[in-house]
Amino acid sequence: MHPPPQDAERIGHELAKLICLAENNFSLQLRVACIPVSEIYRNGKDLFVAKLEITPGRFIALFRGGGLEYADSLSKSENNTFAIKAHSSSVKELSGLSCRWSPVPTDKGTIASMLLVARGNNQSITYQKLITQIRSILNCSIEDANPVNLKYGRYKTFRQAMQDERRYHDSLWQGAFFKRLIDITLSVLIFRHHFNPLWRLFNDSRYTTSIKEHSDYRKFDDTLRLIIDCRKAEYMQIQELLEAAYRDGEIYYGLHEASEALMTCFVETTQQGGHLHFIDGGGGGLTMAAKQLKSQLQGSN
Repeated sequence: MHPPPQDAERIGHELAKLICLAENNFSLQLRVACIPVSEIYRNGKDLFVAKLEITPGRFIALFRGGGLEYADSLSKSENNTFAIKAHSSSVKELSGLSCRWSPVPTDKGTIASMLLVARGNNQSITYQKLITQIRSILNCSIEDANPVNLKYGRYKTFRQAMQDERRYHDSLWQGAFFKRLIDITLSVLIFRHHFNPLWRLFNDSRYTTSIKEHSDYRKFDDTLRLIIDCRKAEYMQIQELLEAAYRDGEIYYGLHEASEALMTCFVETTQQGGHLHFIDGGGGGLTMAAKQLKSQLQGSN
């Protein structure tokens, strides 16, 4: 999406540098575009935005109306006039971002990653019906199927965390990197070795407990995305449910099964609402589900 006019140049500049960091440090080719909302409306698409408060003070955005999907197609087109080109220098650091928890094992038996795209003119009703049916299969709420079960989680070693996060910086010879070094050292002591030198200032038990409710295991951006923890028999029933809805022309879907969930963290502060945790299924998770979804979409054309 296009940022507010007063911020467009600055944000575009930072995104251009992020492309460079991704390529140099992660060998990833990022496709970035800045598309005005007016362009979406001009082509007859809608864009409705909502905020979901996952915990007091922390919101995630939800999108529907087809506008975001259209913007994504524009960014991937060969004649993309809205593309942002890579900058010659990269972002100095990705502050607040970390990846220090090892994959979180399933509690119930299976981590299911699913993508659902409703078809037809009654999409809201279709989504509501499917969510109700999935809840019935699980015999619990979607919230109770949250895959973040840190009672089984294991914090990475200092070496593992350093190997992962050194690439978040343009250079290791800067103050921001040494600040991260100290942060990793303290985090490993607290969460892996259960020694909290900051016990007067930081309640590690409260923070760890709050991670579950600060996680984005459910999201919506013209596609319903869910990562849930369920039993194997429940997974099979969900698979049958989605396949039947696909055959009946109600949805397109992608589904992937794994034994663990992955978590990447963005921590501005450790206080309530000050952190957010991005969840995916193991073994490719949503990426593998997206391959199945894409195959169904292509088969319909």
